Amino acid sequence: MEDIINFRIFLSFPLFGLFIPNLGLFLTGASASALPVTHIIIGCTLLTCIAVLSIGIMMYKKKHGITNDHENNTPILDL
Repeated sequence: MEDIINFRIFLSFPLFGLFIPNLGLFLTGASASALPVTHIIIGCTLLTCIAVLSIGIMMYKKKHGITNDHENNTPILDL
């Protein structure tokens, strides 16, 4: 479970790496056609993967009765 949580976190790094140049294009007033299609495809794919992993983690926690209480001594499963 810890590996899935870490993988979800590391999926966000390339997503931010794609958004920074795209944000620069929008701030300079470039048209939307200047945005590479591959950036859009990769961004959507990463967002989909993050959403699927988040739903899987929530379902796992619900199935096993894991809460986000800090009184609980399970820091590995705490998000």
